[in-house]
Amino acid sequence: MHIFEGNPNQLESCPVMKLNRSTFQELSFRTGIWFALGVGFAIPVSTSLTSAFSLGVLVCWFLSGQYRVTFKLLRTYPVATISLILFCTLAAGLLYTPQTFKLATRNLFKYRQFLMIPIYLSFFLDSRARLRGIRMFELGLILTLVISMCLWLFGIEWDIRSHDHAIFKNRITQNILMSFLVYLSAWRFLANPRKAWPWGVLSLIATVNVLLIVPGRSGYVAVGILIVVLMYQKLGYKGIIPAGVGVLVIGLVCYQASGRFQRRIDLVFSEIKNYHQTQDHASGVNLRIEFLANGLQLAGASPIFGSGTGSFAPRYRELAEQQEQMVTENPHNEYIMLLVQNGALGMGLFLLLFWFSWHSARGGTGLEPSLTQAVVGVYLIGCLANSLMLDTTEGGLFGYLIGLTCAAGISAKGISQGDLPREIVTETKADEPEAVPKAA
Repeated sequence: MHIFEGNPNQLESCPVMKLNRSTFQELSFRTGIWFALGVGFAIPVSTSLTSAFSLGVLVCWFLSGQYRVTFKLLRTYPVATISLILFCTLAAGLLYTPQTFKLATRNLFKYRQFLMIPIYLSFFLDSRARLRGIRMFELGLILTLVISMCLWLFGIEWDIRSHDHAIFKNRITQNILMSFLVYLSAWRFLANPRKAWPWGVLSLIATVNVLLIVPGRSGYVAVGILIVVLMYQKLGYKGIIPAGVGVLVIGLVCYQASGRFQRRIDLVFSEIKNYHQTQDHASGVNLRIEFLANGLQLAGASPIFGSGTGSFAPRYRELAEQQEQMVTENPHNEYIMLLVQNGALGMGLFLLLFWFSWHSARGGTGLEPSLTQAVVGVYLIGCLANSLMLDTTEGGLFGYLIGLTCAAGISAKGISQGDLPREIVTETKADEPEAVPKAA
């Protein structure tokens, strides 16, 4: 049975932990769920709104007593456990960093998504809340897509980003976000092509937006990864080769049809080819190669525990000035960032989080576990060329989607009544499922 099988609207019957709360605590809990849903909508639209809703989730988590559920999950669910351990490891890096405490703490705060994952898990144990969370995220993406397409079609000016038709975020971030709309729409369409054909149209429009309208090579890669993941979910390992062929064909068509796409791809190959022939490393690919080489050199000095959280900036500045190279605080590679700051320990925990997240989706059916694998696939590869966890929107998106979708793994696995504190009871909630054709 492949993970693709199942109903995108299915709300499985499963035990959901619910505390015996006072009226005020119950109100706080329900408000926290609404804040969590708001985070899903706000991530593509507004950083400030995302932060405000996230703070609301945190406050309601405490006031409602939902932290007791989270603490129980930390003992029973590896995704929550590894996520918290990773954040604590980053926090411990403050003790030996050469960076000032203020700047190092600011750097640690950028990784708050690892702290939020166990909290989101506790608010999305109900399958209906998970489905609504995904729909709110889709709504924010659809709003972004509509405005972006209108700018392109009608030539409407939109502040400094109008030349690349990105809306609420920069072009790199928007294309990564939009790639998930491509995936979610395609998933819903393939689950029931006859009834869900509008999702197929939406997926096609979103693909055009990513590949031909908004220039962002990270988005190109993300769409390719998600096509492979989707075909793997539908056909198993047999789907990987057709997916690779499909990605190649789409790339060739776009290369021939779009001068912008062609220039972006040609630039990658020319920069890689000329990297060792010139000292002018001022462009995206050349700089990433330079950051990679220098980052590995820095990581070699403290390979196990790293140099401390926030240490990348001062250590890289010192090396770059010695070699008369460009100074940066961001290597555009999350693995290099973690290696330098937190060593093999930090990067190992990071990879473990990917592993346990993927593993939580194995054997599951429906949209949530499928989306878990999609998120892991994009971030596992995308972190090679971008510091996605350091970036506010991309990091927040990872924490939100992993927390939301991995909660389905808790529901599928179930938690025995004897494992729960006395005040926790089980409650079963389910909606009427629809029939869905099984994948081959």
